[in-house]
Amino acid sequence: MKRALFITFLILFILSGCNDHEKIDINSPSYMFSENSGIASEVKVNLNGIFNKNENAFEGYLSINDMAFEKVIFMHKSLLISYEGAKRTVLGDIYLDKQANQFAIIITEPELYTKLTNEKYQNEGLVISAPASNLEEAKTIEEKLKALE
Repeated sequence: MKRALFITFLILFILSGCNDHEKIDINSPSYMFSENSGIASEVKVNLNGIFNKNENAFEGYLSINDMAFEKVIFMHKSLLISYEGAKRTVLGDIYLDKQANQFAIIITEPELYTKLTNEKYQNEGLVISAPASNLEEAKTIEEKLKALE
């Protein structure tokens, strides 16, 4: 009996160390801005899903204000891709520091840009940084995350 209990405990201990998935839930103050226009305001963003440590990839849910993207995938310093059924949309680029719970998204998808800003997309990215509550914090986070390897 003791041996069976010991083996069960040992197996559970080994399996707990092999967990290669980490839950990500970032729901903090966010700020969006565009360098070449007067856009600068707070925005509500929620990033929730699973980060696969082996593949260094995220899959989950993203909401920006009242727009929800049920399935998004990305890797740090790569494209932020949304799937709606078979439809694939590149929303922009994303930079993530999961230890610090920080991210910066550069929105380049024209329709999303227009929905967020009420302005026509002019080939310039719209940056959303979190956590940030003002322009200075948002720029600092974006610069820091772009410098990460």
